[in-house]
Amino acid sequence: WLGRIIGVIPRPSLKRTREDASDAGEAAAVARAIDEPAEAEEDDAEESDEDDGDEDSDEDDSEDEGEDNVVEEYEEEERVEAENGVEQVATIAVAVAVSQAAAQEALKLPVELLKSISSWEEQQSVAEADWRHRQARLSAEFEERKRRLQERHMQERKKFRDSSDEALRPIYQEGSALCAQLEEVLRGKLCRFSESMPGLLGAGSSAAAMQTQAHASAKRASGPLARITGVTFGRIDAPIRTMHIGGRVANGVTVSSGLVVTLEKLVDRNGIAMLPPSEDPMLGFRSRSNTDVKLPLRLLGSMVHVLSTEEAAEAMPNGSTGETFVVRYAGGENGAPVEPVQILPEGLSLADYDISFAAGVSAMRVEHTTDGPVKCKAEPVARKQVFAETPLELYTQEIDESTHNIVQLYFSDLRDEVAIDVLNLTGRDLELDDAECCAFHEDATGAALNYKILVRDARVAAVLYQEGGTVRSSPFVEHRLPLPGAYVTLSDGSLGVLGQLPRGLIVATEPRDLPENAPQWAPREGMRAKGKHPAELPGMADVKIVQRDGAVAWPPEECSVPVCAIQAAAASRLSSWHAQWDVWLRGKTSAAEAKLASIETRLAETTKTGGGPSAVSELTTMYTALEEMQRELTEAGAEPLDEGRLTAVQRGIQRFAALARFS
Repeated sequence: WLGRIIGVIPRPSLKRTREDASDAGEAAAVARAIDEPAEAEEDDAEESDEDDGDEDSDEDDSEDEGEDNVVEEYEEEERVEAENGVEQVATIAVAVAVSQAAAQEALKLPVELLKSISSWEEQQSVAEADWRHRQARLSAEFEERKRRLQERHMQERKKFRDSSDEALRPIYQEGSALCAQLEEVLRGKLCRFSESMPGLLGAGSSAAAMQTQAHASAKRASGPLARITGVTFGRIDAPIRTMHIGGRVANGVTVSSGLVVTLEKLVDRNGIAMLPPSEDPMLGFRSRSNTDVKLPLRLLGSMVHVLSTEEAAEAMPNGSTGETFVVRYAGGENGAPVEPVQILPEGLSLADYDISFAAGVSAMRVEHTTDGPVKCKAEPVARKQVFAETPLELYTQEIDESTHNIVQLYFSDLRDEVAIDVLNLTGRDLELDDAECCAFHEDATGAALNYKILVRDARVAAVLYQEGGTVRSSPFVEHRLPLPGAYVTLSDGSLGVLGQLPRGLIVATEPRDLPENAPQWAPREGMRAKGKHPAELPGMADVKIVQRDGAVAWPPEECSVPVCAIQAAAASRLSSWHAQWDVWLRGKTSAAEAKLASIETRLAETTKTGGGPSAVSELTTMYTALEEMQRELTEAGAEPLDEGRLTAVQRGIQRFAALARFS
């Protein structure tokens, strides 16, 4: 009974040794089953090496005998140490069992119950030990199997890669030769990116469609200038990322077949030199567009226009590499914000460029919104408030002979608050240098006036400014805005109809109360004011866009845009638009006529043959689509369909529906 309480003492025995040998044999059998193919190959190699090994066996016998003696001595020492350890464990176990028996005597439990408990604990210990051993063996077998499978997978992949390289090598060699021949023809040529892909005209295209295509072709030549630097091709293990048609690297397409042409942008569409990647290695990671662009050869002709020798000389006279974008700024001292004051060359629009001082003035970055980063330079301006060399830009509307509406004005002024006064000289005998014109009085809030705009005969006559107590004349440019309802073109090339112009600075001989005409539609994305302007003059006007990317926009897009992005449409543009609009209306009218005829035919068939509720549902659906077409024709101002035919069809459908209900 004491022995049962103590439990089984772990003593090495012949039975245990046989069980371990049996388990090891099973594991070895599993490993052999996994590696049968590999071992078969190894056996072949070993048989081929047996003859060579026999010659060296005699020399190694003497060495093996010495090694065997050392191993036997080492095993004997380990056996003695194991026996000593087992005896110590047995002694400790006996002492623990005696103490446990004395404690259980104090409990006064029945002897039979104690025997049952001891027997169950022994069975539990043996069963759990057996299952732990099986689990460990299974885990070891699984890990070994996984390792061998991974090794075999790596070997198969290596074989496949070697075979694919061997098969594709002639194709790649031929591709390299073709690239070399193509580089001799294209390398170094200048080309200009297209703004949009040309439409494909069929044999039956109308004159309006051809005019639209001519307009699109004229627009295509306004992209950045680039030079072809090389030709390559993508491989199966090294694909090439090409540029999306829109020009955004983020929208690129990965290709692994076909020839790819590499182009380097030289100048943007405004003549500013592009920033090469060699000057900024991180350019490709933080810019929306890259200077180096890769295009598939099959799309090269549709996305760029290769320049002739004369066109290249005109695009880059005397080998010019473009101008540098200069930003004159104020501020930046002691953590103060940096404010751009002037950009050079003259005539550039701030709406086309993104200027970033995030890393400081010395690391200023300028990026064209479409073409990519450009070469730039930051220059601090002189300590002055007004920059007289930069003309004021005024966008005005003539209401009548004695009333002028200054919708928006842009100026280069570093003062935080600018007060502006206006004076209408129409019908008055005053000269521009008279005291009344040059007087700068305080405004209603007590602030000194900074600018004074003089108007005469429905146009701006002069702009005066005051700095340091001295009144000077400032250069200015007046842009006369088109009348409401006129066709206008936007800075992105869209065509629209101008809505009501907002009320700005009203310059009138007599006070007048004019409507505000605030914009009613959401601002159009990608368009913003070109510079500093009074906060009270947002200068946003409603525009209904009717043509976008050379196609009719229906329904028209309603949005508001800055007045600086509006320009009266040219006569040639209006001529092509009206021709395109007439073709579009005729197509809509023909579609409506065809739909009406199909309804009449279907109604006649169902009246003769019947059809039940399904025919009624079909006719109702067709008539609903016809009503939608009729509504579009009415909104577009086209001649509507014959009301008599529509009424007859409607009554016929109602009569057929009533008959189908009671039949």
